[in-house]
Amino acid sequence: MTPEDANARNVDDVDACVFDCDGTLIDTMGLFYAADVKACEEVGVTMSKEVFYALAGVPIRDIFARLCREQGVEMTDEALDAMVESCGKHASALGTPRAIECVVEIAREAKRRGKAVAVASSGVKTTVERHLREHGLLANENEKNENGKFLFDVVVTCEDVARGKPAPDLYLLAAERLGVSPAACVAYEDADLGMESARAAGYKRVVDVRLMSEYHPTDYLCREE
Repeated sequence: MTPEDANARNVDDVDACVFDCDGTLIDTMGLFYAADVKACEEVGVTMSKEVFYALAGVPIRDIFARLCREQGVEMTDEALDAMVESCGKHASALGTPRAIECVVEIAREAKRRGKAVAVASSGVKTTVERHLREHGLLANENEKNENGKFLFDVVVTCEDVARGKPAPDLYLLAAERLGVSPAACVAYEDADLGMESARAAGYKRVVDVRLMSEYHPTDYLCREE
């Protein structure tokens, strides 16, 4: 057991636990790297693995806009939207990503202990919600979460805020919708910019799930071509 395992499991000092989704609850990072590369190639832009992980946590549309700007490829808003849509299709074609059970179990245990739990993700809402539903963590549309059958009631994504991570907006909104002060929340993240976001929101603690002993994300899709 690592020190971060104990930090992750300790929820005695907080009222709420807020989780990033991609790379934290759901093992999507390798899958998204492969999909992002394909979407970039379609418009003549390159994305390295180093850049992908350095910008982890930033909304994908913002990442695409930055890469196009830096590489001298002019893109309209409509073209950027098309890149995001293409990326989503490529990701879907790669199948259902697995849940990261060591983190999901922390969320389940926190809820059993009466803590509020939420998701704060820079991802696209339809994709984030689909991945959570595929693992039974979120109710289907128009389905009530009776008796707490599903883990999460509150899910905020990039469409819900003006600024994505590393700005504090997502974590602030998650705490607001839970009705809990940010100072009484702990965040769970796998990305440096996401941790920066939670700290900027005034969260009591931030857990780096990458340091947990049972955290083993799939990386075979992350190979450079």
